[in-house]
Amino acid sequence: RRSSDLEEGRFMNSLKEDFILAKAGNEEAVEAILKRFSSLIHKQSWRTGKYDQDCYQECMLAIYLAISKFEIKE
Repeated sequence: RRSSDLEEGRFMNSLKEDFILAKAGNEEAVEAILKRFSSLIHKQSWRTGKYDQDCYQECMLAIYLAISKFEIKE
């Protein structure tokens, strides 16, 4: 965790904790998960030198939908 993330109140929970909370319907946890992956998805959304907004939106939607299906092993 970067100190700036902690100062801004981001990533206070572990990813596992956020998934548990998100699966229980906590919208803040869902938002935290999406923010965690946002930079990676932005990076992957560049295709042939152009930014593909549809790709970004589809990937974020896929993450959102996958949260409920994600199995957490103890």
